[in-house]
Amino acid sequence: MHIPVPPIRPIGYLLVATAVLGFGIDAGSVAMTRLAVPDDVREAGHAAVAAVEGMPVTRQTASIALEAAAREARPHGLKVKSKHFMLYQDGRVELTASRRAPTLLLDRISVLRHYAAVKSTATVTALPLS
Repeated sequence: MHIPVPPIRPIGYLLVATAVLGFGIDAGSVAMTRLAVPDDVREAGHAAVAAVEGMPVTRQTASIALEAAAREARPHGLKVKSKHFMLYQDGRVELTASRRAPTLLLDRISVLRHYAAVKSTATVTALPLS
């Protein structure tokens, strides 16, 4: 027995094509953000290490390092929070920063919103010739 299927109107094809294109663009945006964020976090870490190089490790120097990391991260759209920032006695810095990928559709669909969030952690020491 053959059940007739109503034909899809051209507007239906247009809506499906628009959704597929939107999700494709979002996937590319998320991929590019996932590739860029680790490098940007390392840059922020190097800025933090350079800001306090040679200083004794105290709360004040940790605060200076955090401010330097946040200042370097801001143009990249990264957020560095103090609870994800650690300055060690040997001058190393460990920080975690996060950023949301710019998307067309993922931010508007609540169950998919978490896919646009990108987070990276880096441990950074002083640059060799700094």
